[in-house]
Amino acid sequence: MQSIKGQGRRQRVRIREYDVDIRTYGSGAPQVVLVHGIGASGRYYSRLVEELAGTSTVHTVEMPGFGSTPTPEDGLDMADFAAVTCDALRAAGIGPAQWVGHSMGCQVVTEMALYAPDLVTSVVLMGPTINRGERHAVVQGLRLAQDCLREPAAVNWMVFTDYLRAGPLWYLRTLPKMVRHRLEERIGKVQAPVTLVRGARDPIVPSGWLQELAAARPGAVLVELPRQPHVCMFTEPAQAAALLRTAASSQP
Repeated sequence: MQSIKGQGRRQRVRIREYDVDIRTYGSGAPQVVLVHGIGASGRYYSRLVEELAGTSTVHTVEMPGFGSTPTPEDGLDMADFAAVTCDALRAAGIGPAQWVGHSMGCQVVTEMALYAPDLVTSVVLMGPTINRGERHAVVQGLRLAQDCLREPAAVNWMVFTDYLRAGPLWYLRTLPKMVRHRLEERIGKVQAPVTLVRGARDPIVPSGWLQELAAARPGAVLVELPRQPHVCMFTEPAQAAALLRTAASSQP
C-alpha cells in the first residue's frame, strides 16, 4: 500500500478551551479511532493506518497539548482527556467505533469507554500503562530508556521529536496524573469487549501486569506479539491490524 503521508483529512475540533486534532484515512464502513500515549502523536500509528485504511475509516486523534495541538493553560488528568476526546469525536460525527489506545492512551481510552459507552464498539489496549508494581515516574523513565534500546531508530526519532513538540513542561504536568491513574480499578467497569495487547519484549508492560488487568476485566482477551517492543503497532503493523479486526468481529 502507498504511504498515507499527507493523505489524511484533518480537522480541528474546539471543545470548551481545548483543541483536538483528528485526521481521517480511508472510507470503509468499520470505524477505528487511534489514541496516542504521553508525549506522542498520531504519527507512530502510520504503519497501522496503512494496514487498516483499505477496508476501514481510521481516525487518529491528537489530544490537547500533544502533536499539532496547542498547549492548554490548565493540566488535564486521564478522565479530562477522555471527556474532551469523546466530545470532540461526537462533535465530528465519529462513531460508534472501535477505540484503540497505546501506552497512556490505554488509560484515556478506558476512561472514554466509561464516559461515552454509546460511541464505542470494542476497546483494544496496546501496551497499557501504568504497571502497578512500578508506579513511580523515575522507574517509568528508566523503563522507557530500556525500551528505546529495543525500538527501531525510526520509532525513537518519531517519539523524540513529538516529545519536543509537546514540550517538557506539558509532559511533566501530565506525567504525575498518568502515574496516579489506577487502570486496574477502572478497566473492570468497561462494558464494551476488551482486548489487551503487549509486545513480548516490552519492559514497560510486563506480562504479569497484563494478566492482572485481564483478571480485573473478566472476558478480556489477552494477546502477546512475539519479539515486539512497546510500540508494537509500528514494528508489527500487520499483526496489530489483524488483531484489531478480530476484536471488532467478536463484539456482540
